[in-house]
Amino acid sequence: MLTEAGCRERQRRLREQLDREQIDAVVLTDYRDVYYFTGILLPDKFPGGRFPVYMLIETHGNCWLVGDTCVESACVGECFAYEWNKLGTNTPDLMHQLNGVVEARLRGRPSVRRLGWQAESMSHLLRATTEHALRPDDWIAVDGLLEQMQRRKDPDEVDVIRRCVQVSLAGYTAARAAIAPGATELDVLAAGQRGAMREAGQRVYHDGDYRCGVFNGPARPRAIEADEIYIIDAQTYYEGYWSDLSRAFSVGGEPTRLQQSIFDHIAAVQRDVPGLLKPGVDGRQVWQALDRMIREHPALAETGLWHHGGHGIGLHLHEMPDINRDRGGLLEVGNVVSVEPGGYADAARYGARIENMYLITEDEAENLSEYPVQLV
Repeated sequence: MLTEAGCRERQRRLREQLDREQIDAVVLTDYRDVYYFTGILLPDKFPGGRFPVYMLIETHGNCWLVGDTCVESACVGECFAYEWNKLGTNTPDLMHQLNGVVEARLRGRPSVRRLGWQAESMSHLLRATTEHALRPDDWIAVDGLLEQMQRRKDPDEVDVIRRCVQVSLAGYTAARAAIAPGATELDVLAAGQRGAMREAGQRVYHDGDYRCGVFNGPARPRAIEADEIYIIDAQTYYEGYWSDLSRAFSVGGEPTRLQQSIFDHIAAVQRDVPGLLKPGVDGRQVWQALDRMIREHPALAETGLWHHGGHGIGLHLHEMPDINRDRGGLLEVGNVVSVEPGGYADAARYGARIENMYLITEDEAENLSEYPVQLV
């Protein structure tokens, strides 16, 4: 979990930025940003069951939080909960329940001149209630400000990401052991999920591309076949942060000469990745370098890298900077990025993709995902 010291430091940096832009307060309505500044990760009670949240941070004052659960934290002045169920039955109008508590909390507060808000996540209802109570002269969207802050990971964030990677790799180890002709893709996925959760000691999300013998796709009830290549590109969510990794495995027997050749080539490209990840380099340049190296293999000369080459990762599965032919962004010290060179051919059933995660440092990037790179 994020530390109190890390959250306090992030709040301090946020308030400095708000002060520079003469913003009197900011309202946060995305649970991920609440977690970033408070260390309070409101529980995901059901799949896709994140409940609405509201947090007010005053530039020169206190902060308070309204959520479905009231959690004490030294990084929050006050915490209030709204009613999300009655005797175990979920309340259908969660936004109205939240809004009622917010409305009571804002009643009688002095107006603000300039108010920051999250245009990507604030509901019309919450905006209307806030408008009526605080009567701001200007609404200032802070989505870009928060995104820029979160590109550079703090030490406590990196610690959570490191742990998330280990949880994901435990899933890979379990999935790899389940790969055999006749096993279904769903069998392999289930093994990966069990391995990740056992390592985490709690329920975690572990899923993604678990389809065998093709480029990508979710697991199917299809039996995998000997001589196919199983590319697993799994995302894991643990303690509020994401990991994104990929490996390729031969199904039964020995790989063909073409399969092994493509795999060895992509593995060699991945070994060269740390030298590409320098502060100040644009993600487009990294993609171009990956594409150029991939095309050096005769079977991949025409196709090259036909998907993105990676992306920033953290509180969000995909963050900036992007490693992409069509969109980039400058690498900075503190970025955590995934990099995923891949090469594919029908005749190879279906090639290789090897994805690692790196922490950008002043020197060579640090691989956060050391794990065997073996086709067999």
